Amino acid sequence: MASLARLPSILFLVFLYTSINGDSSDQSPITACPSFDCGGNGITISYPFWHQSQQFEHCGYPGFNISCSDQNPMIYLSNDLYPITNINHSSKSLTLHHTKIRRADCPKVPHDTITVNSTPSLFNYTLGNKMLHFFYNCTLYPPSLPHIACLQYGIKQSYVFLEGATPEFDWHRYCESVVSALVSDEAVYRDLVQGFGRALQGGFKLTWKQLDGACQSCEASGGLCGYNNGLHENFFCICTNRRHSTNCYDQGALTTVRPEPNYIYVAIGALIFGGSVIAATVFYFTQKKKVGSYKPV
Repeated sequence: MASLARLPSILFLVFLYTSINGDSSDQSPITACPSFDCGGNGITISYPFWHQSQQFEHCGYPGFNISCSDQNPMIYLSNDLYPITNINHSSKSLTLHHTKIRRADCPKVPHDTITVNSTPSLFNYTLGNKMLHFFYNCTLYPPSLPHIACLQYGIKQSYVFLEGATPEFDWHRYCESVVSALVSDEAVYRDLVQGFGRALQGGFKLTWKQLDGACQSCEASGGLCGYNNGLHENFFCICTNRRHSTNCYDQGALTTVRPEPNYIYVAIGALIFGGSVIAATVFYFTQKKKVGSYKPV
């Protein structure tokens, strides 16, 4: 009878143990960082990029976190979200689309795109791109310069120039706003005033570079670079069996990367299960007592 009375507690502990440790098999750390897509444009995203809401931070480089919005992959750069239209892992490049641009035939860029100081150090925007400079609603301007006719507002005129080809003039003084935007090299046509809309719609490219030092050694051994805090702090190499301190060939094995259990849900489930067992046990003993006290006439 005493052993039966302890049955609910034993079953509760068994359930709690299996709930916490059921997923703690030696799962490969690399398989814990699978490739993914957002379901929209069919772009497969993998290391060094990582899904910011579904994967560990160490599944990719810091700052390479991707979010999915309306089934489109997005990356956060220069205080803005940019849709990704293509990723080429062989050339380490990705193509981004300009956001918040209205009217494809005559768009107006609301603010600067990628700038030098705001771009993460691992990204480079100078290869394969050109910078356009827009001067909007100028009240005074040099004569005989072609202006953007579709953006003219009364006597105010707007202009666009390639970087390095802007005429000498005090543009900032006589124009309401000055905005710079990146476009890909192949999107720039000879008639920029007429073709800037198509150029902006084509987006721009970014290239990324491989991390050097310990990360380069890790990737060369078939591992993935992991960081707990920042680019150069708490580095570890994610290998097929476990984490290593330098690369997959060293002897400095660290703890295995495993998904963390959600203890809140485990606790709730354990309480519900334990309560059910206790109720069933009480019902069992109550019925048994009734049966034992019954005497036929």
